[in-house]
Amino acid sequence: MKKKLEKLFIFGFVKIIWPFNMKIATKINYKFLKKSGVNFKGEPRYISAKVWFDSTDYSLITIGKRVTISSNVRILTHDWSLDTVLESFLECDPKNRPIGQIRGVEIGDYTFIGTGSIIMPGAKIGKGVIIGAGSVVRGKIPDYSIVIGNPAKVIGNTKEYCIKKLAQKEIKCKEKI
Repeated sequence: MKKKLEKLFIFGFVKIIWPFNMKIATKINYKFLKKSGVNFKGEPRYISAKVWFDSTDYSLITIGKRVTISSNVRILTHDWSLDTVLESFLECDPKNRPIGQIRGVEIGDYTFIGTGSIIMPGAKIGKGVIIGAGSVVRGKIPDYSIVIGNPAKVIGNTKEYCIKKLAQKEIKCKEKI
């Protein structure tokens, strides 16, 4: 009960200060999520106060460094849909029939997740990926991909996209080694 109250307090506090100072809200959210079991490889760049993390087991979620997670994103680690549907046509002892899945989610370093996206159980998102708004991500997403849609599909490469955008703005950068 104490943990639930702490969670409500922290998330409520983060939602209150978020509109005024997103940087502080992200730091508080990061520290609480880390304490709750989320595996961080480094500090995030930004995590919206309106992100919903599946609390089945926070330790199943791994987030890389300098990640941005926009508003209304859902990160899921469980799915019991088959167990529900099975009940409609088979009569089984509930103790012997659970057909669900609990699988981890990995989000690579320097990844951007657009607003309203859903990250499904078992998703492994690579480094430097852009997830377009409203995407439903499942499976493995290769490093430096741009993905959009439901289900999310690779439509481009972030390295090429960034170089093109920098050239349009006449900004010179050298590649990290």
